[in-house]
Amino acid sequence: MKLPLFPLPIFLLPDGITRLRIFEQRYLKMVRIATKENGFVILLNDANNDLADIGWASWVDIINFDQSDDGTLIIDVKCKSLVALHTINADDDNLNHAEVSPISHWPVTQHDHITTALSLSLRKVFKENKELGELYQNNISENANWVIARWLELLPIELQIKDNLTSHNSFDEAKQLIHSIIMPAQHH
Repeated sequence: MKLPLFPLPIFLLPDGITRLRIFEQRYLKMVRIATKENGFVILLNDANNDLADIGWASWVDIINFDQSDDGTLIIDVKCKSLVALHTINADDDNLNHAEVSPISHWPVTQHDHITTALSLSLRKVFKENKELGELYQNNISENANWVIARWLELLPIELQIKDNLTSHNSFDEAKQLIHSIIMPAQHH
């Protein structure tokens, strides 16, 4: 499957939602393509780090459109899957497209006492942060994977560390890291 690429310093895991401001012509074109076809891909890209070896990206669907007072297109996107990137090509408008294939993320995990506590603290963050609350509209999952993924997206952890925690078998490691940051007094 071929999808347009949007390089951004945004770390987004399955079911994660983010708001984007679109103003460059090539990315307005990307939005037109995405609405007619299968969405687009956010490629984790950070000017401060060399992340060229990241082998995955976030495949997103546009779930909401708006326009700012200055006419900038604002879209909310939701990640439906992580994808592996294969060949990447630029079109005449310098918009990159990639052949992609879905890759699995963490296996579904049941809540334990740690993820239950992290879920409660995440609910508090969503309640106190108006923009997050609007994006997720009280649609907070009781799924342990969802809770750990949202914390991993929100916390200011180096992108390289986040990248290492996206592998299929890294759920427990991600859970422990987040627990040690969010609840250090309870961490042993």
